[in-house]
Amino acid sequence: MTRERSTFIIIFLFVIFSLLISAYTLFQQSLRLDEAQSLWVATKSIPGIISYISLDVTVPLYELILHFWIEAFGISIFSARLLSFIFFLFTIPVLYLVAKKSSDTRIALLTIALYSLSPFIIWYSFEIRMYTIVTFMAVLSHYFFLKMIHTGGKRGQVGYFFSILLGLFTHYFFIFLIMAQGIFFLYWFIRRFNHVGSFRDYVKWNFGIIKNFLTPVFLAALFFLPWVIFFLLQGGAANTQPLIPATTPYDIFQTLVNFLFGFQSTSLQSFLVSLWPLSVIPIFFLFSKRKSDIEIENILYFLLTVMIPIGLVFVVSIFFKPIFLTRYLIFVTPSFFILLAWTLFHISKQLSALVLMVFALAMFGFLIFQNISNSTPVKEDYQGVALYLDKNAKPDDIIAITSPFTIYPFEYYYKGSASIVTIPLWNVYKSGRIPSYSTVSLAAQVKNYTKNYGDLYVIFSYNQGYENSIKNYLDTHYQRLLIKDFSPGLELREYKLRYP
Repeated sequence: MTRERSTFIIIFLFVIFSLLISAYTLFQQSLRLDEAQSLWVATKSIPGIISYISLDVTVPLYELILHFWIEAFGISIFSARLLSFIFFLFTIPVLYLVAKKSSDTRIALLTIALYSLSPFIIWYSFEIRMYTIVTFMAVLSHYFFLKMIHTGGKRGQVGYFFSILLGLFTHYFFIFLIMAQGIFFLYWFIRRFNHVGSFRDYVKWNFGIIKNFLTPVFLAALFFLPWVIFFLLQGGAANTQPLIPATTPYDIFQTLVNFLFGFQSTSLQSFLVSLWPLSVIPIFFLFSKRKSDIEIENILYFLLTVMIPIGLVFVVSIFFKPIFLTRYLIFVTPSFFILLAWTLFHISKQLSALVLMVFALAMFGFLIFQNISNSTPVKEDYQGVALYLDKNAKPDDIIAITSPFTIYPFEYYYKGSASIVTIPLWNVYKSGRIPSYSTVSLAAQVKNYTKNYGDLYVIFSYNQGYENSIKNYLDTHYQRLLIKDFSPGLELREYKLRYP
């Protein structure tokens, strides 16, 4: 047995073991905010789902699929997370085909191995959100787009149309992938100009190819436009958008580190990001060896479909509005891991097996640590908060949740008798925007509770920019009895409102 084959067998054993460990740990974890929101929306009627999603920052395809899924298989967390995991499994064979057609079998096998070992990918493969579906649509779009490239636009049009249309209805950021593909097509088309005659004549003679590529994009945009108009008429999610911190170049390097090693503690993640200069080495190996024109085009395609979406999101975040969240860029990970596999195989034969093993071991180790560590920054232990309040909050106490939309995961678990409200005060069961926060409103709201309630429990879980103001007001006006942390960013405080 060759060293290369032995390495592959060991890596795939890591993959199988990591999936088993991840399934055991992640299926049992507490429901997170986004997951609870997905479940809550999916239980509504079809018109109700459309109406609610039009007020949010998402698009409706995933919620509609989840709606019919839970009607068939129930609303348990296990069942809902299983839907995401199934789309993760669907992605693997298509990703293998894309990598194989662009390179060879060895690179294709390594691509799906690295993809399946990624702590980042595994985390979202067990989350009740749209991330595995949008990744699946991205891989399908790669498959059909490259088929159009290889056949001059004669084949793959229908598949490409449906993949980008469904991709757009799964996540707004999918448009950045379509833009990257458009830039590559422009490069591909211009590169074939042989300077016989004018470029104008070249475009005229090959207008059929241009039309074959533009038609699926035009039709997908045409079908998606009514939703965009409806979304804007509903207010463009003006008051339901999460508060995203200001974007810096650090976020780009952190995103690539997350793709490889997942979500680690702040100090460990900072250390990993500090190693970014080492990324120059694999890039050197990727471009240093002689390659055919087709290999160069394939490498450029996957490089563009990684860097252009990340770059465009970064530019929008810097100059217009912060929208840079690593999980929103999950659709670029297939291209990222194809490039990584390609790079690892272009390292010298003496080093390749060793490097592959080191990568596999590192990703496997970070995967296990991410899944079991209490310091993992994306963990949200709403179950722990609810169980604590089940035991400690009395019927004459009141529980306040800030920000208001974090009420969904808490209510899923809480079985106690204390009243539940939000700060700012919002009726979750009525359609409408979340009210704006003001200290004056907070003072009036809490003063009203002093008439009927003994203690106030406040759950801080998602910083929308006013959490410190709430803490400062309550700390200076009421006696604080408790501060308790349950997971990174999830804090419970107890205040005495009145004495017997």
